[in-house]
Amino acid sequence: RYKEGIPLVVPEINAETTKGKKLIANPNCTTAIGLMAVWPLHKLFGLSKMVMSTYQAASGAGQPGMDELMEGTRSVLNGERDVAENKVFAHPLPFNVIPHIDKFQDNGYTKEEMKVTW
Repeated sequence: RYKEGIPLVVPEINAETTKGKKLIANPNCTTAIGLMAVWPLHKLFGLSKMVMSTYQAASGAGQPGMDELMEGTRSVLNGERDVAENKVFAHPLPFNVIPHIDKFQDNGYTKEEMKVTW
């Protein structure tokens, strides 16, 4: 999805771009899913801008992230702590929504946010 001349393909939308190609790219998973819902609207109305919100799973941080979520949830529910400890995530995850994921880029967006536009 980063290289000129390599088609960016969502098969249900633009499979024809794969004809004669030996190499194709696919978009970020959030983009592909979002496009499946938005493509029919774009065909009917010609959308020019879209704002998306995504929520990433703790499992994206692997087993350490899952362990931190489980232990933090347990400690808060058992009354051992008011707020869970955090070492894996930038902020305590249990009963919270982390305001960003991945590193911030020069444009003020995170790398994860930019994957939707690349």
